[in-house]
Amino acid sequence: MTTAPAVEDVQIKEDLELDPDIRFSNKLSPHALQPKAIFLTGATGFVGAFLIDELMRKTDATVYCLVRGSEDQAEMDRLVTHLRSYDLWHDSYLDRLWPVNGDLTQPRFGLNEGEFTDLAAECDAVYHSAGWLNMAYPYPRIRPVNVNGTREILRFAGRGRTKPLHFLSSMVVFFSDAHTGDPVLTEFDDPLYSPTLKGGYSKSKWVADRLVATAQDRGLPACIYRPVRILGHSQTGAINDLNDILPLLLKGCILFGKYPALDIKVTMVPVDYVTRAMVHLAGVESSWGRAFHFFHPEPIKWSALIDIIRGFGYGLEEVPYEQWIRDLKRRAQNRETPADLKSFFATLLMVLTAPHFLFYKRPPLDSTSVRIGLEETGIECPPIDQQLMATYFDYWRKIGYVPAPPRDNPAAAV
Repeated sequence: MTTAPAVEDVQIKEDLELDPDIRFSNKLSPHALQPKAIFLTGATGFVGAFLIDELMRKTDATVYCLVRGSEDQAEMDRLVTHLRSYDLWHDSYLDRLWPVNGDLTQPRFGLNEGEFTDLAAECDAVYHSAGWLNMAYPYPRIRPVNVNGTREILRFAGRGRTKPLHFLSSMVVFFSDAHTGDPVLTEFDDPLYSPTLKGGYSKSKWVADRLVATAQDRGLPACIYRPVRILGHSQTGAINDLNDILPLLLKGCILFGKYPALDIKVTMVPVDYVTRAMVHLAGVESSWGRAFHFFHPEPIKWSALIDIIRGFGYGLEEVPYEQWIRDLKRRAQNRETPADLKSFFATLLMVLTAPHFLFYKRPPLDSTSVRIGLEETGIECPPIDQQLMATYFDYWRKIGYVPAPPRDNPAAAV
């Protein structure tokens, strides 16, 4: 009897084949280093919003954004609303920001042949930040966006004049048994496949990463950027997607008044560090054809992170992890738990039991290319300290994600 993982592995192997008609034999756009027009995916996502802001501030390019419109909201309205949610919108952007109504999962983004060709001829560079991040979904469900979408982006990059591609991958492509024995993971290492890659998301990012590498071999000047956990802006804390396991777990600790005893180090990178680095590296020709690893050079111990949060006024008691999980299950199943809290506890429980990488024992990581590429730019990853976490928690309280500490608001204690 054929098992589900075996069927999935067959699909992954087939998906690694890049269509033979996707070639990069045409001349490079004459404005590839200083593009006059850029095509961007993921504009209504988290990283995409900050990429738009960085591109608006650091380039003179017109940015064409792939956006799906709807009957309720036109593409431009959706784009403006999204940027305003992060306090990133400026009216001056209207002259240089153009939405393209399309669907990443469709051939040619759902555009007709002429529209696709004309748009490709207009653009000088491509940023591909779109992706569906859900660790609980199987590969077939995530494949249309993360794999097929990347394939169409590569087709676009090679249509007409060749356009450099700047692809947002992920460090999860390395997190499998294929690399557990590696002494260090460098930016020159190719991620190897293993069925032990956790979840459909990780497998889809691995396939997309390898498709871009194949395109590099065919002559596409592409950069592959692999960050670890991306959290909010280092100065404002702004973020609207808090479904990552770390903020969910920290919120759960605050609601419980307890935290699990864990012997781990926690890593994260602010979104503005990632987008500033990407846009700078994209404008340096020696970056093309390379991979860049974005991770924190000094991850913080879980216990030290908890001490910082305690310093904000949250009384947190340490308990064994197993006990903490039992309490979580009890609250998620308790009929007397308020509906909104019950839903949160159920979500947290699902995330903790789904594939994730908070507890993953990573091999040492190397980011020499990032360090050299960002020398003398002033672009640095800020330390994970009281200042950064205060910025995040101030924002989380402002949007109602976590309650104020009891000393400031006794009624907020749960």
